[in-house]
Amino acid sequence: MIKRGKNALFEIVNQTKAWEGTIRLVAEKAGSLKSLSEGIEEVVFTGCGSALNVAWVLAPTFQYYTGIKARAVPSADCVFFPDTIFTTGSPTLVVPISRSGDTTETVEACKSAHARGMKTLSITCNLESQLARMSTESLVLEPASEKAVVTTQSVTSMVLCGQMIAAIVSKNGELIDQLKSLPAIGQTIIEKSHALGREIGENESIVKFAFVGNGPYLGVAKECQLKIKEMVVLPSDSYPVLDFRHGPKSNVDEQMLVTVLMSDSAREAEIAFIKDMKALNGVLLVLCEKANSEVVGIADYLVEVHSGLPEFVRPILYLPVVQFLSYYRSLLQGQDPDNPRNLTYYVALEGAMGN
Repeated sequence: MIKRGKNALFEIVNQTKAWEGTIRLVAEKAGSLKSLSEGIEEVVFTGCGSALNVAWVLAPTFQYYTGIKARAVPSADCVFFPDTIFTTGSPTLVVPISRSGDTTETVEACKSAHARGMKTLSITCNLESQLARMSTESLVLEPASEKAVVTTQSVTSMVLCGQMIAAIVSKNGELIDQLKSLPAIGQTIIEKSHALGREIGENESIVKFAFVGNGPYLGVAKECQLKIKEMVVLPSDSYPVLDFRHGPKSNVDEQMLVTVLMSDSAREAEIAFIKDMKALNGVLLVLCEKANSEVVGIADYLVEVHSGLPEFVRPILYLPVVQFLSYYRSLLQGQDPDNPRNLTYYVALEGAMGN
């Protein structure tokens, strides 16, 4: 009998090998990436599902390191509302992101960009995909390809790919060195978060989930939410940290896991938020670089990454524990993490894009 979810588990546990391959592949394209970015005044990161979550991480990261304006937008908006996305006269690089490279909306977004004379840089895991063939330049992360329908190592690798692009475009050697340290640090995080993720996932008293983060961590929060929705099929939300106070906190009780993805820039506000959620009887999972005594005393579950890295470099280190949590809760719920209910490896639409 084949164990349910064996591919997903393998891809979570071994994803740092995909990170190593990603770093090598992007470094090899440094020259063409520098040329492609010359004269660019804006970058639009676009995708669907997990790929859009990657875009939410990369847009603030890219702008922070390069000083070039960057936005994250849904692929469909590039097709149906292009005048709200693309600015006439502003040299723009469009970065379509898709694991399969064949997601209909993202392929059409790439075509829309080309129709306006814009250059495209696709990030995908499939060499034979439409995106890889049609883009001005493509970064094909074959080491991050997956057998499971659910995305895990592809997401973290695509984020790392975008971070490497930012480092190369900004000519930031220190950032490149920091990114190169992620596989070794990540392997330690994976090993120490596996058991904790299983413990939380198998806690049947938790039936609701919320993930909150600011800056690049909002995209991570959105991806965590999606993993619960895809693999576990239980209620899950994602918000900027302080926005959660504006209505969503009405759902907090002893049955809700509130996961706080801590930054450096908003640290004090995030600690105050943690205190508020505990006062509402929420179950708290805190992911941070290093916790102070207040956080240690409040958190029900805690992951400290101790990376020594800046906040814009760390996002992928926060994902493994939630991937494990989702995986084990999926099994507990009788789901198959390799083949979540109602989902396919990628979405192909016929006729829905006006073709």
